[in-house]
Amino acid sequence: MCDFISINKELFEQLDIFINSVSDKEDSLMPILHKAQNLFGYIPNDVQNYISKKSGVSHIKISELINFYSYFNTEVKGKYKINICVSGACAKNDSKMVLKEFENQLGIKSGFTTDDLKFSLECSRCVGVCRRSPIVTVNGRVYEQVTPKDVKNILIECN
Repeated sequence: MCDFISINKELFEQLDIFINSVSDKEDSLMPILHKAQNLFGYIPNDVQNYISKKSGVSHIKISELINFYSYFNTEVKGKYKINICVSGACAKNDSKMVLKEFENQLGIKSGFTTDDLKFSLECSRCVGVCRRSPIVTVNGRVYEQVTPKDVKNILIECN
C-alpha cells in the first residue's frame, strides 16, 4: 500500500482535499468514489482503504458500492473503453459477431485490457438505442448499426 500511495502522492492529496471539503462523509460517498475514479482511472483496494480511513466509512460498504455500480472499476482500464451491447435487439442483430471482430483485432477477450493499456473491451447491457442496433460505445461515444466491417475504422478513430 505504501508504494502505491507514494507513487500517486499528488493524486491522494487531491483526493484528501475533496474528502475534507464535504461535511457528511457517508452521505457524500458516491461523489468521493467518483472523484477517486476520475483521479486514478480506477479504484483499487489501496484507494478503497484510503477512502475508508479518511471518511470513516467501512471498507465493506465502499467495496459493495463499487461492485454494485458498473461505472466504477477496480482494475486499470485502457485509454479507450470499448463496450459492445450484447442484449436484446443488439444480440438479435449479431452484436456477438461485432464483439468477436473486436477481440480478433485487439488480440484480447471481453473483460480484458491490451498490454499497452490502450484498449479495454467489455460487453454491456442495453444503452437504449435499440432501433439502431447493434451498438458500440467508445468512451461514451455511441456507434450505431455497427457491423464487423466497421470495427477496423472505429479502432483507427481511436489513434
